[in-house]
Parts: sequence; structure tokens; C-alpha cells
Amino acid sequence: MLALLLALSQTPAPVPDGSRLAEGEACYTLSMTRDGQSRAMGVTWQSLKRAERDGRPVLEVVVHQRMGTFDMRDTFTLDASTLRPLELVNSRNGKAHVTATYGDRRITGQRVEADGLHPVDVALPGPVWEGNLYGLTFAALPLAERAEFTLPYWQYDKGLGQFTIKVTGSETVATPDGPVEAWVLDAGASPEQRLTYLISKADHRELGYRAGPGSQTLGGDCSALSAGQ
Repeated sequence: MLALLLALSQTPAPVPDGSRLAEGEACYTLSMTRDGQSRAMGVTWQSLKRAERDGRPVLEVVVHQRMGTFDMRDTFTLDASTLRPLELVNSRNGKAHVTATYGDRRITGQRVEADGLHPVDVALPGPVWEGNLYGLTFAALPLAERAEFTLPYWQYDKGLGQFTIKVTGSETVATPDGPVEAWVLDAGASPEQRLTYLISKADHRELGYRAGPGSQTLGGDCSALSAGQ
């Protein structure tokens, strides 16, 4: 019995597995609901493809969001197996805002502010995931009824922290291709900042999320964002 307990205590916590994710593109509509009325506020275009970087299998992910005059584009290079980040480029309204390179023990790069360039140099206590990439990171976990996960992250505005993710149930989600059975996740970076994520049971596709009166749902017109990508 003691040997079994010791073995269980040494079992590594589940981490995201890139093999669960499929290549492709998706468009989402960002909406806000007030007084029972839902109004589209913008769109998010997301793409994922497999590639190699210096002989290493990677996932290249682009998330481009536009709401009115706000335009933000994140380009992530991730380890294809674990989804641990290797590189991030964040741009605002077409101009570079943050660039970061992830090593095993350090994150380096630069950040552009109104008063000029500021260095990014963060020592890491251990493995971290990308704090700007929610849905795909959660979708790559071994989701199951009542499963719970904790993932350390770094995010350029918030610093080091932890995602907590809990599968709270199931839901049938309406999509442009018909109804899809989904896992319902309670997830976020703190007890005060929680989102309800919807992940397809069949293929781990990210179907959308809800956050208070705001939501992101699969479908919409992202042609202005995807052109030339």
C-alpha cells in the first residue's frame, strides 16, 4: 500500500497534448447581451497548423481579434507535443507590442510602450504555458467528467500565475455545422476571473466561451482578418 501511495504521489500532473488538436481555421463572433438582447461586437479568427522549427515539431497558432477600433493579433509558436510556448508575437493595431522567447528557465524579449522599448526578462521556476492562449490550451487537456487541472502560466501583463480548470458537465452546442456535444469547463486565471469554455467531446474543437454578459460563438465573417494570412 505504501509503495502504491508513493507511486501515485510521483505521477506527473496531466499536461496539454498537442496531438489532440486538429489543424484548421475557425471564425468566432464576439457578442454582448444586455436586457435580453444580444449584439455582435466583433470577431476572432484563429488558425492552427503544424510545422518544424530548427528540426523541432511545432504548432503555429494565430489568434486575431477585432472589435471596433481595437485590433489585436497574437502569433504563438508552441511545442507540438506539450503546447509549451517557444515564442510569442503580440501586435496591436498592426504594430508590434510584445515579443517574447521562452527558454527552459527564462523568458526574454521586449515590450513597446508609449515611452519606448522595455526589456522582457523573467526567470522561470519551472515549466509554464502561454497566458494569452486559453481555449486551445484547455482543449488539449485530457477532459473527462469532473476532471480538474492546474497549469502554471506567464502572461505579459499579469506575470506568473496559474490556470485552474474544472469540467463541470456537458452541453449540446449549436454550431453552423449542427449541434455538437461539448464538455463545459469552468476555467480562468483567478477566482474572480472565470470563463465557461465549451470544448467538443468528439475532436477537442474549441466551440466558444461565456464570460458574464459577453460570449464568443463559432461562426461569423472573418474574411477581413484571414485575408493574406
